[in-house]
Amino acid sequence: MKNNKIALLPGLSLFLCFCLLTGMGRLAGRLGGGAPLTALSEAAAFLLPMVLAVVSLRDQKAVRRRLRPRRLPKGALGVTVKLGVTVAVLSLFLNLLIYQIAGLAGADLTATALDAPQTGMTLPGKLLVIVALSAVVEEMYLRGALMAAQEQSVGTGACLVFSGFAFAMLHGSLMNFFGPLLAGIAYAYLTYAFGSVWPAVLAHAVNNLYYVFVLWITDTYAAFGIWNHFAAINAIVLLLFLYLTLRGAEGLLAKGYIPHLEKGAGLYDLLLLVRNPGVIAFIAAFLVKVVLHWI
Repeated sequence: MKNNKIALLPGLSLFLCFCLLTGMGRLAGRLGGGAPLTALSEAAAFLLPMVLAVVSLRDQKAVRRRLRPRRLPKGALGVTVKLGVTVAVLSLFLNLLIYQIAGLAGADLTATALDAPQTGMTLPGKLLVIVALSAVVEEMYLRGALMAAQEQSVGTGACLVFSGFAFAMLHGSLMNFFGPLLAGIAYAYLTYAFGSVWPAVLAHAVNNLYYVFVLWITDTYAAFGIWNHFAAINAIVLLLFLYLTLRGAEGLLAKGYIPHLEKGAGLYDLLLLVRNPGVIAFIAAFLVKVVLHWI
């Protein structure tokens, strides 16, 4: 009975995280936002659920190993940064595609890419809260504690896919879904490949920094028609960094620095994660939010 209750905690932590993100995000917006309030909301929304996920671990050392900084093999740091840029640009194109399909091409996509409240935040505040803090607390929970808890019972492949979908749904929007889905899988793989959450934190921070930069440059140079060249510039950046990322990853694989995925039961493993009552409640809450947004 005790083991069954503990098995529920990872899913319940996701549901709690979604509720805290939604509720505290709205509260922070009504109170005017600002860096301190946004930082407090972000930390509480991810660190409190992290406690539930850690409690569910049979081996507490697993999460400590994930959170402990490790010396990366030569070339891994460069691959991590390049992957962060690649994921950022590719995610933006995926979201642009969704906006085109939905007939919302003129909407402010860059603002929706950063779902944290930004009202009243200066550039240093955005760098501290959106780029640094959010990357740390989100990765500590999702790829540190939660993924470690799920790996106790299912294969790595299912954990990677689930991590991507969880990250996407925590963004709370179908318009900003496929970009975070890709990013979540990439960050989860970095955590698995290097045995530490900090490469994922770095890639996540690079991703967020890219969006902060896009927001700044489009606001600053909108009058000069930068949007007319935005897609072409980003396509060049994507092709360059995708090539550099794949080339660097190939070198790490050839040297045996990146392990092969552990065998699992495929879709059955994923089903085991999804049928957790807490996960079902999380999915239901996400769907309700999406439906209410479109009504």
